[in-house]
Amino acid sequence: MESLVNVSKKIIYYVSNLGADKVSIIDGNSYSVIKEVEVGSRPQDIVVDEKNNVYIATDRNSKVTLIDHLYNTNKTWSMPNNGSIKLDSISQKIYVCNTEEICIYNISSGEILGRITGFIAADSMELDKSRKKLFVLDIFQNEIKVYDTTDFKLIKEYKEVGNTPSYIFMGENERYLYISNKGLNRGSYSGNISILDLETGKISYINFQEGSSIIDLDGNENFLYAANNGLHRIEVIDIINKKCIASISTTLPELQRIRLSPDEKLLLVTSKNSEGKGVLDRIDISKNVILDTFIFNEKNIVPYDIGIVIENKKIEEKNCISMNSNNKLQYEKGSTILARKVISTYKEKINFTQVCMEISLKDDESLRIEDIIFENCNVIEESKSRKILESKEKYLILEYDFYIPYYIKCKNQNEEKYIIEGKLKGKQKARLYVSDYKEGNGVEYVVKSLTKLISSPIKKDNLITFDVSSIISTYAIIEDLVVIPFCNRCMEFKGDISYE
Repeated sequence: MESLVNVSKKIIYYVSNLGADKVSIIDGNSYSVIKEVEVGSRPQDIVVDEKNNVYIATDRNSKVTLIDHLYNTNKTWSMPNNGSIKLDSISQKIYVCNTEEICIYNISSGEILGRITGFIAADSMELDKSRKKLFVLDIFQNEIKVYDTTDFKLIKEYKEVGNTPSYIFMGENERYLYISNKGLNRGSYSGNISILDLETGKISYINFQEGSSIIDLDGNENFLYAANNGLHRIEVIDIINKKCIASISTTLPELQRIRLSPDEKLLLVTSKNSEGKGVLDRIDISKNVILDTFIFNEKNIVPYDIGIVIENKKIEEKNCISMNSNNKLQYEKGSTILARKVISTYKEKINFTQVCMEISLKDDESLRIEDIIFENCNVIEESKSRKILESKEKYLILEYDFYIPYYIKCKNQNEEKYIIEGKLKGKQKARLYVSDYKEGNGVEYVVKSLTKLISSPIKKDNLITFDVSSIISTYAIIEDLVVIPFCNRCMEFKGDISYE
């Protein structure tokens, strides 16, 4: 006998909040909050599967949380991440980006299936429709790598895909990959969109007005939508002609994410302002106008990613993901050690453009630049300041000045070696999640940098000029007693601890 089903259409929006530890679940019909679910600090990417289960990545607590169709968090995995995840529900795989590596897990068992390494700053991923290829953007190396999802081996590599790439989106026909570029922090550069032809490897561009900063993309077979945070608007692009045909202003100026609804009638946009207000706009893409706006009542809210669920029938399964007991690891009591544990990390990419170094040369002397070496950054201790966010006691702002020593190796016409020393100077404002740990309990702050040239050095007269990009990483570290469990089955230690 067939059971009756509810065929009424119900639309649900899931919105992650960077400024809170929760996901807001919003009724798309009444535009009211159904429930707010605690998932951990800084929830970012939201992925929805075919059964309307919702997966959320939180980078501060290294977790991926499942919210089922009954709005229950009935499953949480320990999966270190930087907020970026992709799901293949057919093969039961979840791809979790953790900056320097991509980890692939089995959804049912939580078992790790493999690791893809070799990245400096992997920060955006895309799967093709067949789920046979994984595309990974390394924002620091400015390249896209393509991997076979069967054996996780590298298939192809595309270099120099943009000026400051931040996000990738695959077109409907899967021939083109669109890359959003934020634009450099200094100089006259503007953010744009790179179009990578996956067949030929050629790259073309869609340019915008000066001051543009493209941070997110979505689209269909006819139109591409770009979140232009620099000019505080959505750009509407004709994909065939590769031209911007319209722009849509949002309720608040600072755009976060855009998501096209499954029926391709609405564009959902999250935005905020400097006063701590956040909203969700619904845009009618047939007219390119805002239909309505949902306002988040809390202060210091940062609405971020959006998951959209359309329920067309009653779902009878209460638990869509089960743990297979045969796959569970049986642990014995492990060893207790004193470990240095990273409790929070903040990373930011900073570009130094048109760095100039003056050199002294004799009248008949010429220099040939051989290499530029960058050391780890040094923090100017007296510049450090710490501030607890109001109404957010678990969050701390650490501000400091820093400099990055560098050495230019040169040779003159007689093959005599010269080393010219210099410094890159900058400021950082790192937001760290310190949970219940207080500074009096031994929280230390460690700063590291990874720096490379983004343009070849040019020598003209007595000046050497070049452009540099650096990732500044700020870590909050404590010493803590940690139990390392011992695995009977694989006879090796398993842990979930980050060591410095």
